Amino acid sequence: MRGEDIREGKEVKGLNYSSRLGNKLIEVKTSWKEHGRLYLPIQKHTNRVITLTKFPALPLIGDAVVTNLRDVELGVRTADCVPVVLIGKEWVGVIHAGWRGIASGVIEKTIERLAVFEEVDKLFAFLGPAAKSCCYEVGSEFRRLFPGYVEEREGKLYMDLHRAVMGELRELGVKSVGVLELCTVCTQELPSHRRDRSQERMLTSVRILG
Repeated sequence: MRGEDIREGKEVKGLNYSSRLGNKLIEVKTSWKEHGRLYLPIQKHTNRVITLTKFPALPLIGDAVVTNLRDVELGVRTADCVPVVLIGKEWVGVIHAGWRGIASGVIEKTIERLAVFEEVDKLFAFLGPAAKSCCYEVGSEFRRLFPGYVEEREGKLYMDLHRAVMGELRELGVKSVGVLELCTVCTQELPSHRRDRSQERMLTSVRILG
């Protein structure tokens, strides 16, 4: 599945990126407002997947949402975790993939949910900016949780969340993956909880255009 980048660039404050694949629009924004056609789950670092079959709908606790509804913007908010967009022929999904969610299976559960409606090997996955191994220092327990994705430098351990998510997607059968290679921690224009305990959040969203 190939996409066409229609806008990419820095605003005065932060990031505004869009990519269109057929009638699916992916957006990453650091400056955004909630609106009447935007669905945001109540994120709690869970592995719960919401299937959105009607809209408007009350927000539910969950860290992934899938839908085939048109003109509804599905979004997740992040400030170091990996925002993941999944695009199929008729269905789309978003995932808030922090290390807790990844370890508890949020990516696998989302792929399983979409597999009911789509061929997994035909899905396209997009990963937005997240904490990378240049900056994301972790504890020794991460060696057990994420073998192969932790590196040691000068006696400290670092993890690349992008690599961990990409690895799991490949294992689950997703063949096409695109990444916006930016580290939230060392890119000052992006919100980072690890860097400055920011309460600001980046919005990553997908919409099936009507």
